[in-house]
Amino acid sequence: METKELTSLNDLMQAKYDAYAHHTLSYHILVNNEGQDRERSFDVWASQDEIEAFARDGYLVRKALIEGEPLERLRRALDEVEEAEFETADGSRLQGRDWIPRYLFEKHAGFHMLIKFEPLLSVARAVLGPFVRIRQLAARVSYPGQEVQFTRWHHHQPGMAEPTPPFFAFPHKLDCLIYLDELNDANGLLAVAPGTHLDAGEELPLEEHGALAGQEEIRAPAGTCVMLHGNLWHRAMPTGAEGKKRRVLILSYGPTWMRSSPFGEKPENGLMAKVIEEADPATQELLGVGGYQ
Repeated sequence: METKELTSLNDLMQAKYDAYAHHTLSYHILVNNEGQDRERSFDVWASQDEIEAFARDGYLVRKALIEGEPLERLRRALDEVEEAEFETADGSRLQGRDWIPRYLFEKHAGFHMLIKFEPLLSVARAVLGPFVRIRQLAARVSYPGQEVQFTRWHHHQPGMAEPTPPFFAFPHKLDCLIYLDELNDANGLLAVAPGTHLDAGEELPLEEHGALAGQEEIRAPAGTCVMLHGNLWHRAMPTGAEGKKRRVLILSYGPTWMRSSPFGEKPENGLMAKVIEEADPATQELLGVGGYQ
């Protein structure tokens, strides 16, 4: 499916193409079955050094990656979902908590331009391999001066076990945090603990809200994307009373054999059934249909 929604953001990104390092990554795939692809090549929107740093630190920052009309389209789409799901948009029905909508591709076509968004997808393929799927698009909205702030350290992909079985599959996935609003001291920063995605045997400090040794605080303009390994410790710092509503989209990637995100309730009459039906095989694989199993 090569619709305007799936390609327009990539087309608009061409103006930024030369601002990023690139390299070509070619995978030779060892297969035993006839008819399976043996070669897959990708233009990666990152240098090899950046990919190595991502693997080491567990995160990669792309400041102001999405700007102008595409950024406004994503803001409008999320605001319209918010208006449809809540009687008021000021957080009063949330009892002072963040709002976390899920299955956004099912709910609004304005998000579909992220489905084949090469600046993120190509990096996912560089670190996860040639067989990549989207697990879900969700969001988190933080409101100024909330009584309850979800700011404890956490990660998105638990699942380690002790003792570790001989054939244990270390869980690898990526979460791309696309900030639709500025990350600043008033709105709240993102704090990350570099390298903690590699600490397989270390217990996560679940009730820890304070600073950790070696943490990095990320300040960035609207439209910034922070790509995180699913096991990286991180936390959102509070949105103060003087700040503004902070909207972040969470685009998750995993290998094709990983199930879709189990959280949230899928809409009965969502938009994606038609998108998948009309999509080409490569896009269907990206959306969780077919692909390497």
